[in-house]
Amino acid sequence: MNPTLSIVMPVFNHTEDLKIMLDSVLDNSYQDWELLAVDDGSDDETKDVLKTSAARDGRIHFIERNREPKGAQTCRNIGLEQARGEYLVFFDSDDYIAPHCLEQRVKALSEHPELDFMVFRSGTYCDDAFHGEPNKLNYGYPVFKDDIDAFCARTLPFIVWNNIYRRSSLIKHNLRWDTNLLSLQDAQFNLECLLKELRYDYSALPPDYGYRTASTGSVSKQILSQAHYESNLYATKRFYTLVQAHHGHRYDHALYLGAMFLYVKVSRTGFHKDFCQRLASTVRQFSPLWGTLLVWQVCLTNLLSKIMPLTPARRLPILNYLLWYRRMECYMVTQQKKLL
Repeated sequence: MNPTLSIVMPVFNHTEDLKIMLDSVLDNSYQDWELLAVDDGSDDETKDVLKTSAARDGRIHFIERNREPKGAQTCRNIGLEQARGEYLVFFDSDDYIAPHCLEQRVKALSEHPELDFMVFRSGTYCDDAFHGEPNKLNYGYPVFKDDIDAFCARTLPFIVWNNIYRRSSLIKHNLRWDTNLLSLQDAQFNLECLLKELRYDYSALPPDYGYRTASTGSVSKQILSQAHYESNLYATKRFYTLVQAHHGHRYDHALYLGAMFLYVKVSRTGFHKDFCQRLASTVRQFSPLWGTLLVWQVCLTNLLSKIMPLTPARRLPILNYLLWYRRMECYMVTQQKKLL
């Protein structure tokens, strides 16, 4: 008999964090699940943990990635293809789930057959404890009027691990993870769910997922690396292509803000002129107005960097964006407090 819930979890090292995540799944009140742990080429110690866990509990399946490219996105696709449950969640192997997580998600979605997925509130996991109080790193709260706009601007309303999906809905709409992306996979996957008009709603139940805030292998940190530059440019083109195909130029300003998010993240390691110019050119290709603005911001930064220290040279031309982003972070936390 097939399990009701499939848990798809890419794994790459972080052995001690993995043990905590596995224990948190096993300690859940809901037990009708399968865990597809798809290994992305971990060291022997991590593989041994997975193999031992699978031997002890037949619901845990150790799967090795058997195709390219390397990455969590490929592992999630493999897990999705092999999943058998009516419902499906995508979790990360270095996080934590609360004891009530699986039960409240399955129960809630089963009570809403009209929905393709539901969004649940998350907290953080640090100092060996789960924290559900308002935080800028918490997601899954209905704080935005337009979630598509929020995803375009990279002010994410929810992450993939906030959600429980009806597996048949993902298959019906041919939703897969983009293997060309080295980062921003969550935003792209969820944005595509919204653009394909999957029906969803937010749960008001207590936070149930703990995002680990001290993980050294986080993709969000790798976004600053040279290796991710091409992926970031590809992601920008992908977002514009997807959104404009469905909504024309309605979200051009939000997409510009999303490009600015990448610009700021990459610029934290210095002014990378070639990347910044290519990013601005990409934005202008899809949105002449906002792309031209970004071109001028890059040019002004380049000019100011010759006459003043780099930090103010980077910040002054984009000060309006930096202030807007700070306001949005405060707004999200304020709205969380109101909803609790």
